[in-house]
Amino acid sequence: MVTIKNKFVLLAAAFWIIGIVLLLVGAWAKTNKPDIAGSLLSFGILGQALGFGFLGYAIMQAVLKKK
Repeated sequence: MVTIKNKFVLLAAAFWIIGIVLLLVGAWAKTNKPDIAGSLLSFGILGQALGFGFLGYAIMQAVLKKK
């Protein structure tokens, strides 16, 4: 069994998945409701960016951690 000790990796994965879902919903809404599609796409991109930011932080934390 694999255990994830770093909570930032879980946070990054959650933001990344939520960002993907928002992007897909925004792309679907672009044809049906174009007024809300822009907001959904923007929040999806923001979620992706936050996810990658947390992942980068977790990687740098693991690299710079000295035992």
